[in-house]
This record gives sequence, structure tokens and C-alpha cells, in this order.
Amino acid sequence: MDNGHPNPNKMPLQAKILVRNPHGIHMRPSMAFAKLAAKYKSTVTIRKPDRTANGKSMTQIMTLAAREGTELVLEVDGEDAAAALPILAAALAAPSAEAMLSSNP
Repeated sequence: MDNGHPNPNKMPLQAKILVRNPHGIHMRPSMAFAKLAAKYKSTVTIRKPDRTANGKSMTQIMTLAAREGTELVLEVDGEDAAAALPILAAALAAPSAEAMLSSNP
């Protein structure tokens, strides 16, 4: 039974990310990441121990208040998850919003 899950027999793909941006994940990188994540059909979730955010929502990403050195878990679930995960992980780990935008395919 699939229960409407995008991958009924698979677990979401995950990557641990260390925030390298000296300013943290503020408005500009949040916007760039959400825009990049929206290109994929998969569900994109970013987690901290105390919070979870929809990776396609700039506002929710900003609520994570992820500063430099924060460890995040990126979770991608859906038909294009395998293609999306390495690109999204590289973008989230980028040292600046400019670097995040340049990793955009």
C-alpha cells in the first residue's frame, strides 16, 4: 500500500550539512535555496534538532536561524531526489549566497 507517499518503498535521501556562510542562512541565501529547491518535484526538508523547515519556503528556512557552524540535515524525498540531493546539499553548504547561486545548474 503506498499511502500517497512519493516513494512508498524508499526512505528519503539525507545529507548532513555544516553551514559555512559566515553570516549564516539569512534572507538572501534562504531565497536562493528555496528558488533552487522549487525546481525539483521532490519534497525538500531542512532540519535542526529543534526545528524543521520546508526547503521550498524562504520564510521557513529563515526561521531555522542557522548560523555559521550549525549542523543541518537536508532531506529530499521524491522521484528526482537522487538528482536533487547533491545539488541542494552543495548549495546549502556554500560559503556565501553568491556561491550558492553559482552552484545552481
